[in-house]
Amino acid sequence: MDFSVFDHFDEEVVVIDRNFRIVYANKKYAQDLGYDSPEEVIGSYCYVVSHHQDKPCEGECHPCPLREIEKTGRSVNVVHTHYTHDKKEVPVEICAFPIENGEKIVQIIRDIKSDKEKYYLFSLSQKLSSVGFLAMGIAHQINTPLSTILLALEELERKLGTSEELEVIRNAVNTCKDYVDKLLFLVKRNSVRDFVDLSRAVKDSVELLKVYAKERGVEIELELGKNAYMLANETDIRHLVLNLVINAIQASPKGEKVFVRSYADEEKWVLEVEDRGPGIEPEELSKIFIPFYQGKNRREGAGLGLAIVDSIVREYKGSIDVKSVMGEGSIFKVTIPLP
Repeated sequence: MDFSVFDHFDEEVVVIDRNFRIVYANKKYAQDLGYDSPEEVIGSYCYVVSHHQDKPCEGECHPCPLREIEKTGRSVNVVHTHYTHDKKEVPVEICAFPIENGEKIVQIIRDIKSDKEKYYLFSLSQKLSSVGFLAMGIAHQINTPLSTILLALEELERKLGTSEELEVIRNAVNTCKDYVDKLLFLVKRNSVRDFVDLSRAVKDSVELLKVYAKERGVEIELELGKNAYMLANETDIRHLVLNLVINAIQASPKGEKVFVRSYADEEKWVLEVEDRGPGIEPEELSKIFIPFYQGKNRREGAGLGLAIVDSIVREYKGSIDVKSVMGEGSIFKVTIPLP
């Protein structure tokens, strides 16, 4: 494969083989890390060049893109901290996908140190990111004192009886525990499948994005129809919802609404996400699920969210239908068969 197509990319691009060796790097990658030319890094281990360590990245804070792709065969995106040649820290977003039958991976890397919103979104919606790892640690620490408070409340009720004030405290603690549980769902990822309450998964995912939507002046309207349970990985379902709703929020002008609908029958589960944004041009509809495709009018994200959606839907033998009218908005309809 001729990698020269990446030579003039505005983003850093590096190609790595299955032994973690860099086989291609563009000038942007080399220069941003403090090297004079790509030749200085080609042939080196990626973890040596960008992380100054003697073994591949691992763990939830810095999941290795190569190893993540080897697990699933799918495109991934993660948030890392890279280190320049003189050891300056640079927070980056890495979007990676396999090529040459998985023998190599391409990483497209962007500096996000000045983009707090993007850092928040990717940390929230993708597994094992650095902020996700931090959230998991904090969540576990918070759960213990919250449980202690609930036990103390029960003891107070035995001594003093119930009261309106104690009930207010109980409700507040339960609200905190519920939010912690929702965060933990986003960072606990494994291949185990269980029966998922689809309405609950949709509702919890939407709740997590309401603050983000409000900050952008967008309202989310949720409509839950007939519920269903599906044998699935719950994190997959929540990532599916998160990416579609984030995409809709980003497409929506201030003051508009995003409509999320979930319903089912005996044969299928349907998720619809509708925005009132500018719409998608007809010639772009066939391209929007291609990894890293940005579109003519897109200014946010890495162009990977819809690719992740497509990958998850295909894994569950489902389909995605997109209807879009220029100047009026778009509707993404996901249909997944039920057993």
